[in-house]
Amino acid sequence: MDHQFYLAPLRGITDHIFRSVYEKHFGKFDYIVTPFVSTVRGNRVNGCYFKDTLPQNNDIKRVIPQIIGSESDGFILLSHRYAQSGFLSVNWNLGCPAPLITRKKRGSGLLPHKEIIERFLDQTLPKLPIPLSIKVRLGLENKDDLGALIPIFNNYPIKEIIIHPRTGRQLYGGTVDIDAFQKYFEICKHPVVYNGDIQTVEFFSLLSNRFPAVSRWMIGRGVIINPNLLSALKGQVIESPETKPREFLEELLVVNKNILPQKNVLGKMKEMWRFLGRGLDESGKLSEKILHCASLTEYQKTVDDFFR
Repeated sequence: MDHQFYLAPLRGITDHIFRSVYEKHFGKFDYIVTPFVSTVRGNRVNGCYFKDTLPQNNDIKRVIPQIIGSESDGFILLSHRYAQSGFLSVNWNLGCPAPLITRKKRGSGLLPHKEIIERFLDQTLPKLPIPLSIKVRLGLENKDDLGALIPIFNNYPIKEIIIHPRTGRQLYGGTVDIDAFQKYFEICKHPVVYNGDIQTVEFFSLLSNRFPAVSRWMIGRGVIINPNLLSALKGQVIESPETKPREFLEELLVVNKNILPQKNVLGKMKEMWRFLGRGLDESGKLSEKILHCASLTEYQKTVDDFFR
């Protein structure tokens, strides 16, 4: 079976700069879901909403803009703007576990409210100019929330369902519930994408052997922890596995410096190292040093010393 690999949206990390530099060094994903933008009220949308999805910075045939929120009119408005730019589909975020989001009944905070979700689909889908996919978790606190939603999703023309088998309250802790994924995958009538904890070839092999009918896989933190992971999952020979991450980081820093204020660049690189450090420096000492860097100069020296 030919597997398809999706890049997961990681807010603050996987913007268009990261995506383009990553793919230059490590190869292309089949599809990319962007970090979310929120639905808006009214008929006007601030241009900053589309900075990350400008057609000149994205392969619009592979990139899928993600929207969060349950305001139907705002979702439709954003979707029309994306369609006008040439994007082929949009994604509805029902998975974000951040407490600031879930308290507003957004992301996974919507999962216990099937009546709101059904009303949103009734009002929104007939007016969307492009297909809709949904990224979802098992529930907010109860992993059975999704069990009540799958039959609802089955009644609508949804492009695909991306399932992360954790609850929102778990955030990214604990373990993924593979049995729950299997239960919902088997009753879902739409194509399903597996998402969650694919950080090694061994775990991917375990999943793909258990679910031979699944061909779509989403990876997020795994390719930050180990940038070579995508190539490894594709069975490709990885040349210079030690030097590639360094070259990638150096170019990512340069491109960000050319576009963003220095304080923003430092914050972005630190956020990267929260994950990357797990793969490059198991002791955690390097990551700790980087997170305490007060300037880009200090950051560059710390990283250069490590790679030397």
